[in-house]
Amino acid sequence: MSSQDQGRFNFPPTVSLITCLLFCFQFGTTISYNALVSPIYKDSNTSLYTIPINNYKPLVLDLTNTFIWTTCSNSTKHHTIPSSSSCEAANKPGNCTIGSKDDCTTELFNPVSRKCGSGLVTFTTLTTNSTDGHNPLYAVNVTNITALCAPKKLLELLPKDSIGIAGLASSNLSLPLQLSSRANIEKQFALCLPASGRGVAIFGTGPYYLMGMVERNVSSMLKYTPLIKNHLSSSYYINVTGITINMQSLQIPETAFLGGALLSSVSPYTILREDIYHPFLSAYSTATQYIPRVTPVKPFDLCYDSRNLSSTRMGYGVPGISFTLQGGIYNWTIFGANALVMAATNAACLAFLPNQTVQNVPMVIGGFQMENNFLLFDLEKARLGMSGLLYGVMTTCNNFNYTYP
Repeated sequence: MSSQDQGRFNFPPTVSLITCLLFCFQFGTTISYNALVSPIYKDSNTSLYTIPINNYKPLVLDLTNTFIWTTCSNSTKHHTIPSSSSCEAANKPGNCTIGSKDDCTTELFNPVSRKCGSGLVTFTTLTTNSTDGHNPLYAVNVTNITALCAPKKLLELLPKDSIGIAGLASSNLSLPLQLSSRANIEKQFALCLPASGRGVAIFGTGPYYLMGMVERNVSSMLKYTPLIKNHLSSSYYINVTGITINMQSLQIPETAFLGGALLSSVSPYTILREDIYHPFLSAYSTATQYIPRVTPVKPFDLCYDSRNLSSTRMGYGVPGISFTLQGGIYNWTIFGANALVMAATNAACLAFLPNQTVQNVPMVIGGFQMENNFLLFDLEKARLGMSGLLYGVMTTCNNFNYTYP
């Protein structure tokens, strides 16, 4: 983000946001307000999403990461958490490496490079903005946030200016739950990932508003599906029981989807296990057989000549893809804007990939398919609220009003 943008948005700098991994955080004074807000940006080179937190330095949003970690400035003193039985308990089973008798060291993970590192656990202060759901209101300092100082080498493959990871998973040391505890807000957060420009993350209760031809209360548009509990993971899963293309169900056994669909903001595109991907690809190819093709652009398998695609309010005029959700009452429908990605000049490609590595995960819903959908993660009620593609109501994730009232 340029200095010009910073001045225009008038967002106060955020002090080295939390980063974390471990330990029951110590408690101090909390402040009561309903919600906190931060902009979200998409990095065009990596397709990762970031929030600015430390003097406008971005952290990468990761729905699957339990912790938040960042590189720490050498010029700033960081109070470390003493090595203790609490440190060891927080790192079980067996991941706690004691750096010295005075410090607690723990492991952290880069979900993009798939590399691990270690760092000292510390405390920091997060400065962000309160919101009434319409606008940012005033700066708020959230103190005693548990953080992890990471080595700079762990930033490999992250966006150029990013300083770490903001873990959003359902863990006591993640960003949402630390904010809930320290700032006394509800255990829920909303993400509206932008395709470009600036989206919005809101931590705490609604209502949530987006501008458009008229200001819309997105809270009233949400439909809910349960978040599945997984005793092996703190990530977020929803129960997908089938897939339809052009309202035609794929001939895939419902049992193939057991385990749920993982929501991932660091996977650029939706990934399907191969026993699901191949019938899906075949069915979509058949449904679009009259649209001229172009040579596939890696890593995609099916690409179209974009000059021969019609345009609609919902993106390219191509068959809709629907994920049938638990109970079959409400589907998550993928329209053209979230189905095809421009991968090269005149090449619009089906933005789904085969999963050739993690065979026990039926599907991973990636960031591209979540863009311009308002998603509410209600951790207290274990449910996901979904708006559907916002283009349908003439707004986008770019339309949160960041001006101060």
